[in-house]
Amino acid sequence: MEQLSVQINDTSLFATALPRQLGIAFHNIGSGVLRASNPEIILKIKAHYGERCGHIPWQCDHVRLLVTEHTPAAQEQIAYQSQLFGKQMQAATIEELIRDQQDLSLEQAALIVPYINVPEDESWLQQMLPAESWGLPGQMVSILKNKADFYCLLDDYALPDFQAPDYRIAPITNLIQQASDFLKEIAELYRETNLTQYPLGIMLRAAESDGNYGCCLLYQRGAVITLVPNGDVSLTSDYMRWPAALAAAQQHLLATMDISKETRIVLSRYIEFADSPGMSMVIMQGQIASLRWNGQIQKEGSKACVGTTTYQPQNALIAQLRQEYEDQTIACFEQLLRLTARKCQVEFNSLCGLANIDIMLPGPLEEELLKQRGQKATLYIAECNPRWTNYTDAIMSILGANREIPTINTMRATIQRELQAFDKYELPATVDPRRLRDRIAEADEKLKYHGTRIICRMPKNPLGVIFAGDVAHAQRELIHIIQELATS
Repeated sequence: MEQLSVQINDTSLFATALPRQLGIAFHNIGSGVLRASNPEIILKIKAHYGERCGHIPWQCDHVRLLVTEHTPAAQEQIAYQSQLFGKQMQAATIEELIRDQQDLSLEQAALIVPYINVPEDESWLQQMLPAESWGLPGQMVSILKNKADFYCLLDDYALPDFQAPDYRIAPITNLIQQASDFLKEIAELYRETNLTQYPLGIMLRAAESDGNYGCCLLYQRGAVITLVPNGDVSLTSDYMRWPAALAAAQQHLLATMDISKETRIVLSRYIEFADSPGMSMVIMQGQIASLRWNGQIQKEGSKACVGTTTYQPQNALIAQLRQEYEDQTIACFEQLLRLTARKCQVEFNSLCGLANIDIMLPGPLEEELLKQRGQKATLYIAECNPRWTNYTDAIMSILGANREIPTINTMRATIQRELQAFDKYELPATVDPRRLRDRIAEADEKLKYHGTRIICRMPKNPLGVIFAGDVAHAQRELIHIIQELATS
């Protein structure tokens, strides 16, 4: 088990050697997370997630949210957050932040907290502002977030029981041929191990894809091949032949990518898994603290995560897998981060940030396959997210609403009390999301005295919402409010 000093456990994530008067949150989910995506995809993601910003250094005297432009929707959400956190916040463009720095006569450089600290945004911020960026350094982020580079890292490190699923890397231009060859290898593997009942399938992800934007899941049941693009089951299509399915997948991926920046596709074998938890780590002053496993809420028929939750094993078998693997996951992830810092020639003791991995726990068929291959049960790592996530960003919003300092201990206590966060909570078409936000604020004001919260992350349809404390009670309250608004 990890041993952390009390000082680290109770130190603010945003603590610096000298107090920072100006704190800036930068929700660069478009330019950062999807830096090699098609501009249309980036705009789509910014439109839905742009207002979801919980990673705010609200303990600073002056708090700003860096925006590319001012919009009424952003101003309304910031006003809501200011009331929620008890801290006056303002939206500001980069030009306005430069003026703020001068007008406030700051003694220290500002502290800026990006959603993800990619080198491109890190360099731009350093050029534009006298500010210190919070988060893992750009060169580490770049290699960990790129799915092709990350899988190669896993191979190089060869950590025991901590590996990528069977995979190949192919340029998008040669995807169909290489995917066809890979599928033949997979089918032969199933024949050799007498597991022909294992569904034949493949996951295709652009190397710089994220959040399932820029991916295609293909699997065969009977004679039908099903294609699920971007993890969206509403866009599912069926094919009778693999070449046609792969051609459709190639066209979909091309439409999501900026091939001037990245052309590689990661092809991984479709895995039958028992569960797919995530796990986040906090890195501070050379020490690592895990937030342990978290649950990922997935739509039926899709591998896309639409929300996150405090981890609750679905059955006794998964509870046993957690007991067996969770501490091992923590140790391996720490080793991976230390090795990557060394590879990037970064002093580990200087790091401060967050990182996350998504894990796949083998199901019965996969365990039998491993046995037939002469391998012991293993953890498969789906991807690494060296940034804030739906889960950790939601924790920060809860801490802000509860007026608690963001520390390792307060984060863990929030998880223990239970939380659930949705990015895509479907609403009836007759419900106005902004009016719903007002009603959520009214309900939350009453619930908070009993340790329960409802927080509106994005007043959209589908809604972004966080439940904390008595989650079941909070969910019932929201359903009641929605029913009232839908019929009024």
